[in-house]
Amino acid sequence: MLRVFGVIKNISLFGFVIRTFIVGIIAFLVGRYISKRTINQLTSYDFVLVWILGALTVAPLLDGEVSFTYIIIPLLTLFFWHYVFSLISLKNRKLSLFFNGKPIILIDDGKIIRKNLKKHFINVDLLMSELRLKNIFNISEVKYVILEPNGHFSIIKKESHRPVTPIDFNLLAKPVDLPLVIVNDGKLFEENLVKSGVDKKWLMNNLAMYNIDNIKNIYIATIDSSKKLYVSKKD
Repeated sequence: MLRVFGVIKNISLFGFVIRTFIVGIIAFLVGRYISKRTINQLTSYDFVLVWILGALTVAPLLDGEVSFTYIIIPLLTLFFWHYVFSLISLKNRKLSLFFNGKPIILIDDGKIIRKNLKKHFINVDLLMSELRLKNIFNISEVKYVILEPNGHFSIIKKESHRPVTPIDFNLLAKPVDLPLVIVNDGKLFEENLVKSGVDKKWLMNNLAMYNIDNIKNIYIATIDSSKKLYVSKKD
């Protein structure tokens, strides 16, 4: 075991295999227990943290003289301080803006704020490409563009270019419910049938319309609130 965990000048192939396995476990734990906010938002501080954690985690694979003891302590220390900073940011808005940054307005009421573009090294081509990703091909359609702390662009169109919604006509829209999975890889989920208000006989009668007489031939089947089926057969 010392030939794997200690400081080794000439590590064997088997030692590298064991170290790779252990590094894989550490990488899984890092990804599993790091806050979901970090992965979802990835602010500047979070990006640096993830980069350092990755470098520390693979260090024992790059150099046999790096002991696992050398990386566990820095990993735990970084996790601790990241938790503390996240907790402080949650409680104090000023410190939150300091650690995470604040939104930057790039277009204000249809006017491009050039100094903010230059400050963050964003040229017009990059700005236009972000607009095109939102199906906007003319800046005149835009009221606000905001650069978020995580690097994403929030875009708000002018009122005259926004899509019409039911509320504009004082209409009631049908509620949207998530469909329930009733068959997954040939396995029937009877509890979801009960939630949908149908039974197995109803299901088999409707599957006959898809020329399916055996549930095991289904890859996935879902049912929505209006009892509409979606069925995908196995290849």
